[in-house]
Amino acid sequence: MNSCLNIAQNNLCIQSVNLKESKIFVRDDIDPSTLDRDETAAQSFRSFVRIKEISLTDPEGGENVWDYRFTYSVGIRLIFLNEKEESVNDEYKPILEIVGVFEAKYLSKSQLKEEELKAFSADNVGYHVWPYWREYVQSTCARIGFSPAFEVPVYIIPPRDEMSEADGEV
Repeated sequence: MNSCLNIAQNNLCIQSVNLKESKIFVRDDIDPSTLDRDETAAQSFRSFVRIKEISLTDPEGGENVWDYRFTYSVGIRLIFLNEKEESVNDEYKPILEIVGVFEAKYLSKSQLKEEELKAFSADNVGYHVWPYWREYVQSTCARIGFSPAFEVPVYIIPPRDEMSEADGEV
């Protein structure tokens, strides 16, 4: 484990994971409860977005605390296989899509350096957000009548020689 990541892991204490933004879309001509999935494919993404640092000063003269808020975006959608080429266009409307933007809040007794925060954001934030994302997908699929729900696998940290989360691909 590199020293930047080790320092960040030893200092950051998770406080909460909150949904900050969401999008649910079902194409007009689709009834999710009767959809034949044989000619469909799921596509997904996950991406670290940004870090916000807030210095909290104790008015009594005690220790300062730093509040770090990591924003993490994740999504999944279903497309028809015969629309795969079209699906890369910004105007494309998938069969259905679920997107969430989460904020993971951490406290630290010491201010961290940019490289320490970046090392932590690469895998640790996604690991903490992932259970909330899985639950959100499952409950959203139930609400829109899409059964069986998308299967969101457990969070796996990709090997360093593969695509990183910073590239926004899973």
